[in-house]
Amino acid sequence: MSATREPKRRPQPGIFDAATGSKATIRYNNKVLHSLKTFNNKVLIFTVLAIFAIGLLALSSAASGAFFAKQLLYGLISAIIVFVLYRIFDLNFFQKNATIIYFLNIALLLVLKALGATVLGSQRWLKLGPVSIQPSEIAKVCLIIYLAAWLSKNPIQGYKDILKTLAIVALPASLVLIQPDLGTTLVYVAICFGMLFWAGAKLIELLLLVSPLLTAIFSSFGTELITYNHGNLHFALTLPFLIFITVLLAVTAIYYKAWRSPWLSTNIFGLVSFNLLIMVFKTIAWSFLKEYQQKRLTIFVDPYSDPLGAGYHIIQSLYAIGSGGIWGQGFKAGNLTQGRFVPEQHTDFVFSAIGEEFGFIGTGLIIVLYIVLCLNIITAAKNSKSKFSALISIGTFSMLFFHIFVNIGMNLSVMPITGVPLPFFSYGGSSLLVDLFLVSLVLKSSKNLAYK
Repeated sequence: MSATREPKRRPQPGIFDAATGSKATIRYNNKVLHSLKTFNNKVLIFTVLAIFAIGLLALSSAASGAFFAKQLLYGLISAIIVFVLYRIFDLNFFQKNATIIYFLNIALLLVLKALGATVLGSQRWLKLGPVSIQPSEIAKVCLIIYLAAWLSKNPIQGYKDILKTLAIVALPASLVLIQPDLGTTLVYVAICFGMLFWAGAKLIELLLLVSPLLTAIFSSFGTELITYNHGNLHFALTLPFLIFITVLLAVTAIYYKAWRSPWLSTNIFGLVSFNLLIMVFKTIAWSFLKEYQQKRLTIFVDPYSDPLGAGYHIIQSLYAIGSGGIWGQGFKAGNLTQGRFVPEQHTDFVFSAIGEEFGFIGTGLIIVLYIVLCLNIITAAKNSKSKFSALISIGTFSMLFFHIFVNIGMNLSVMPITGVPLPFFSYGGSSLLVDLFLVSLVLKSSKNLAYK
């Protein structure tokens, strides 16, 4: 009886094997890689500065410019702090002390739960004299560092490794979710999945893990084929769910070659059963969310269903962006922006200020800069010799990409409103400091090339 063959894992990225090259080739690659590192670092720094500068331009117009001076001050302070940390600590320090950093972060989140200030029904801020910090933002850095250290020593070889990694993320994510802060919790999930993929997890495996969430979403829309109500229990079998689960099973069967693999025959039943349970009990799970969180997650589908309530932010943002046209209405000439008709335009909806006053050209430039930023970070990860430094870059990319995609998406009414800021752009000292610090880690990781 033949043993079951383990599926091949994606090889870790690398650039040049010195053992197979001549001395001349090694010297040549040394110069090329050094030039590449220097160029990538310069592009990364310039891109961040350009995004921050445009963000300041938007803040000088949004909310009557009330947050411009503070954001500029936050930028200067954050730059000084990050520069000092960059000069003092190297990546080896963070790798060796990753466990301590992780548990100090957990302790900080517990202190927040006990002593944190409650603002608008959410306990997110910890006041230290005249300074207020947001521990959930700091937790992003701590989580990326610890996952990078963990996954560099424990590459993904199967579902057990994936589940162990998810357990690491579950503790800080749970502490942030109960603040409540659903948006930041989802950021942790995005960071985890991005780093898992880079560490060897297959895309289909991650899809199977996230399938219950997708089931809950797809089963909320479309024609209900079977409906059952009994007290708190609500069951609705919908056409979108049937299509989703059929495609999921078909892709899984093809990928694992169901007619040969015993894995599918023993696990597919449990997968389908779990997804069906999610459908049946989704109403009960939904009740654990705050009312405003429920509306935020659903109102983007039809913001006009509550135009003066939960949908007001999205509608005003769409009006602002749409009125900008190709070239925009001009700096400080946007009627909605200057009239302060768009709520939270200095944070969640700052993108709409650029859309109204600088039009498609302005928003297009921002998106291009973000694409350059993300590609540069991926390049740093691909060219890194150390697994730890590569995972640091991928964790940073995953976090930034999720922020960018969700924030711009909710400004355009294609994503739920989750309170996720636009990196280097939205007003906020804690998020700006964290983003700059993570970029500094990427700059450090780019030094860990095969040849320096």
